[in-house]
Amino acid sequence: MQRTASTHPEGFTFLVWSGVGVGVLEEPGEGPLLKSFLSPGERVCLDERVLPQRQPEWLRGRHACKQVVRELMGPESLMHQVEVLPGPQGEPQLHLSEGPGPLNISISHTRTLSVAAVTARGRVGVDVEPMAPVEERLWHFFLSPAERARCEREPELALRLWVLKEALYKALRPPQPIPLRSLIPELGEGVLRLAPPFEWELSFTFLPLRNHLLAVVHS
Repeated sequence: MQRTASTHPEGFTFLVWSGVGVGVLEEPGEGPLLKSFLSPGERVCLDERVLPQRQPEWLRGRHACKQVVRELMGPESLMHQVEVLPGPQGEPQLHLSEGPGPLNISISHTRTLSVAAVTARGRVGVDVEPMAPVEERLWHFFLSPAERARCEREPELALRLWVLKEALYKALRPPQPIPLRSLIPELGEGVLRLAPPFEWELSFTFLPLRNHLLAVVHS
């Protein structure tokens, strides 16, 4: 990924990859400051749909997304003119009060790091997880039998597949829920293909960042 040289808020990093703007935000400021960037609709969503213990990371994710939009569209894009509201399946969708659109977005966060990906073309999915082994008891939720056998030989692969499949699922946005273990990507050099019955070919990348692993998938 390419890092930009522009000035950003403390704790925010902006990167560009394959036509996708990616923003990474680390525990910035206080909750009231982040809430000041919310639209009325976002405040309602925060109060009614987000558990109190999840609100700090939810706020960071929306803040990161709005910062990326400003990077892509210019500083004249005021934070309150950019809304991130739930879509039909609960996925975050971007709404602009003015300016070009639509922009496709994806958001992911841990307790200490929030990531947003924004693109004007194609689909995008992003996921971030702490750089730590994935417990074997969780493998069957997201790995196929063949993938589990491979991860028994290469345990570090489990985290990469987990992060990649989470990002892939967000990019695909299937109309009906499907288990992650049924998504079996065939990985090439920066390109993944899904085994039948899915017929998709998408670009992907990994980025180790601040003791986390980030994956971005883009069609």
